[in-house]
Amino acid sequence: MMATATSSGLARIRRRTANSFDSELPAESTWHRHRGGQFILVETGISHLLTELGAWIIPARRVAWVPPGVRHASRASGRGRGWVVLAPPTSSKALPQQVCVLRVSSLMRAALERLTRTESHDTPRRRLLWRVVASEMVDASPEPLEVPMPSAPRILRAVQSALDRPNIAKDLDRLSKAAGMSRRSFTRHFRQETGLSFTRWNRAVIAHHALERIASGDKVSSVAFDVGYDSVSAFIAMFRRIYGAPPYAFLRKFTDG
Repeated sequence: MMATATSSGLARIRRRTANSFDSELPAESTWHRHRGGQFILVETGISHLLTELGAWIIPARRVAWVPPGVRHASRASGRGRGWVVLAPPTSSKALPQQVCVLRVSSLMRAALERLTRTESHDTPRRRLLWRVVASEMVDASPEPLEVPMPSAPRILRAVQSALDRPNIAKDLDRLSKAAGMSRRSFTRHFRQETGLSFTRWNRAVIAHHALERIASGDKVSSVAFDVGYDSVSAFIAMFRRIYGAPPYAFLRKFTDG
């Protein structure tokens, strides 16, 4: 799902400022962490965030928060455009301790965007803007856009093919064998680590994959057949169960704010 960035891929990003991204083609960041936290604001398209505990989708007009010290990587798709804002360690203390994707106020988005254009020596203004961000975070609403990841290395390695090439027909017997476990042990440990059965988790991964492709312009029918569904209606029903709406309606919901 998330690979190391290549120089040719990153070269396609046109940066308006040191904190903005504007990518017509998918580009990925390498794994990294920050002393302070990090906000990712997405204006158009979709961005993806991966940590060692889970994967998140960041749709248009939503904001992701990564606390200090959390190792992560990110990727934009669907002509993703937005901003990355690094929070100083002092401001990060008052912010959530978990990764999250949030529906935030227009004021908070404006404050974060203004921070990208504020000079580092303008300390009074930056302090004021960070106070606005912290205050508005109190009323920010978390969005259910996470796929939890198994932490055990052998299980994670075994399910890597589901991350890279999601398909409803993934062979659970083959995956458990790759992990050096019985099917029963594999499924038990997988649920303990992710809170989901492998089948539900795999469908969530498929839904993430589908959003990226549909936001990039692929047809729902093409995506449905590519991930192993025999009918488009069955695929849409699965997507609706996970996100509460069919793909295009889901994407419009976030575009409209």
